[in-house]
Formats: sequence, structure tokens, C-alpha cells
Amino acid sequence: MLELEKKDSYEKFIKKFNINKEELYKFGIDETILPPIDSVSENWKDLKNRIFNDGAVKIRGYGRDAKGTSLYIDLYKYLFKNNNVKKDPTNNSEPQKIISELTNYIRNENIFNYQVSHIFGRTKNIFLFEAPWNIAFVPKVMDPFTGHESTGVLQKEYKEKFQSHASKLYAEFIEEYNYLITRPDISEGILYYIDDLKKQRDVKEVLDFKNSVLAELSVIGTDTATISKKL
Repeated sequence: MLELEKKDSYEKFIKKFNINKEELYKFGIDETILPPIDSVSENWKDLKNRIFNDGAVKIRGYGRDAKGTSLYIDLYKYLFKNNNVKKDPTNNSEPQKIISELTNYIRNENIFNYQVSHIFGRTKNIFLFEAPWNIAFVPKVMDPFTGHESTGVLQKEYKEKFQSHASKLYAEFIEEYNYLITRPDISEGILYYIDDLKKQRDVKEVLDFKNSVLAELSVIGTDTATISKKL
């Protein structure tokens, strides 16, 4: 069988129109709107207070038609004694509200062709769905390099540059988050919750959820959490 040439439409596009990819990456980072440090600090403090004191917190839905979201909600009830974790009604309304309040920008009013994105993903994570340092207004023209369905060398290169930029800017908050998510009571609580689920649920359902938790409740700077070695 004849082996076909590998094609990446993004690479062909920038080559066809003689676009310098480094300049494109710089444009994407420079034109991304990020919340200022002082506002981030206050908002992050408020979020932590709500998480640990049974306050209202939103997460993105989990599973087909968000039917598995209750697994995460029950996990957070156990870990944080928080009975007020709910699915965001649109999966993005709370992050959009947060970044608009922190930057004074509103889509289609004073900024156009921007979208709200989570810099480090992990949108079912009780800390990171609302974390102000994980939310940005990203130019839609950069979506081919930031969207969750994007693949390829260019996407990987840009994602690394973009996340590196944000990591330096928000280092103090990321360091604190990494500490919180790897505390023994959290990692051991997750182990207990998963083990208990195995007694109640279908094996495949529990395995899928476990893999999701490992990705979602991971530290920034690695793909899996410390607890993955124990699960």
C-alpha cells in the first residue's frame, strides 16, 4: 500500500501565506487578556474560603450529557465537606463572569472575537474552574492552537509558550494550588473515594472516573497528580 504524505493544515496555511510562526505565537500571547495580579489575589482568596467553608462553587459537567457530574460533586463533599458544589449551567458562565469583573472587558461590548478559555484546563477541578489565574480572554484567531480538539506540532509549541508565560506571571498562586492539591488529606481522601466507588459502580465507569480524576486533580507542571502512584 502506498504510504501517504502526512499533512497538517495549520502548517500548510502559515507556509502558504508566509506567516512567521514565532510572530504568530507572540501575537497570541500579547493579545490575550489576563486578570491583573492584585485582583487575582483577592478573588483567589475568596474562592479558597468558599471551598473550605461550604460556600457555593461551580465546576464543569462530567461525562456524556454531564450525567457523571454527581461523582465529582460527591467527591468534593467528602474531601472538603462542601455541600454547595454545582455544575455551571452553561459550562462557562461563571468563568466569563469572573474575568469580566476582573478586567472590565465584556465580550461583544468592548472586546470582539475573543473567547473565554482555561489556561491549564482541568475544568472539573473545584479549584481551577473558577481560579482567576486560570481564566483568560483569548483571541479567537488563536483557537486552532488552544482549542481542546487541536493537535499537531504547532498546537504543542504554542501551548507550551502560552502556559509558560502564564506560569511565570501567576507563579505564587500556582505554587499554592500545587501544595493544596497534594496535601495528604486530599490525596488519601481521593484514594478512599475511588476504593469505595469500586464496591458500588460498574468497573469501567469507575476506571473512567479514576482516569478523569488523575488528570483533573493534578498539579500544574505535570500531567498526573502525585496520587496517581497510589491509585
